[in-house]
Amino acid sequence: MLTLTPANCFILVPPFVVLHMLFRFYFQKAVVNHFKDNKNCKKISESMFYFIQYSLFTVLSTAIIVQNEIWWFNYEHLYIEKITWDSFSPLHATYLMLELAVCISTAITWLFETRKNYADFYMMVVHHACTISLICFCMYSKNFNWGCATANLHDMSDIFLEFSKTIFYLGFDKASKYTFVVFAISFIFPRCYVFPVFMIAPFFNGKLDETLLKLDPNVDLLKAFTKLERKYIPSAFSVLFVLDCIWSVAILNMAWGMFKKKEWKDIREKEAVSKSE
Repeated sequence: MLTLTPANCFILVPPFVVLHMLFRFYFQKAVVNHFKDNKNCKKISESMFYFIQYSLFTVLSTAIIVQNEIWWFNYEHLYIEKITWDSFSPLHATYLMLELAVCISTAITWLFETRKNYADFYMMVVHHACTISLICFCMYSKNFNWGCATANLHDMSDIFLEFSKTIFYLGFDKASKYTFVVFAISFIFPRCYVFPVFMIAPFFNGKLDETLLKLDPNVDLLKAFTKLERKYIPSAFSVLFVLDCIWSVAILNMAWGMFKKKEWKDIREKEAVSKSE
């Protein structure tokens, strides 16, 4: 087992930030050069990079979830770390540090991407800032299982979004419609049902304390989950949930336009986007 304090966890983050930015730069440069005849080459490079990134993170977080059985509906395994106070595993440490580093790196590189022109850019910034603060708080307050399960729930849908956008920019319009449907389902159900019901509601419906007492009848509830945790975590989660609901409406509008109006485009983009020519 690897014992890491919040201090040395955060010390290891900056090198990961630099490495991630360098890898992103050279990867996207290579993709742009390869598809230089495509007017959407920069967007292809961005979506392809994010597709790979979210895929790797989802595989890593899923491995942790399977290994520790920390499914969103398994309250006992989600909260057990607050009772046992065991150190988290090297896999936990690596995952959370990489997530934090990538979030910081992405916040910087967004300024140089086409995504800075999205109509919902400031919503993306708020969502990102909230995510960074949650990761830091999870690392500091020892909510590793919760942090991992929440990140997994959010990352997995982005795989299908970025893949759908990539093949659309490459000219596979029809195929991208079907992958977008998969994205819509993987986004709306987990984020607008699973997330509020299983991750937010327990703080308000008594399920949190009920599970803690089941794990240890003598547990000090305010030691296991402090007042700060009981206020900050559900508040930050609620911000993410509101943003997810707004995006879900946009996704449904895009799906409507795709199948009823025969118009397939990302409505967040201020300029019209054409397929590969």
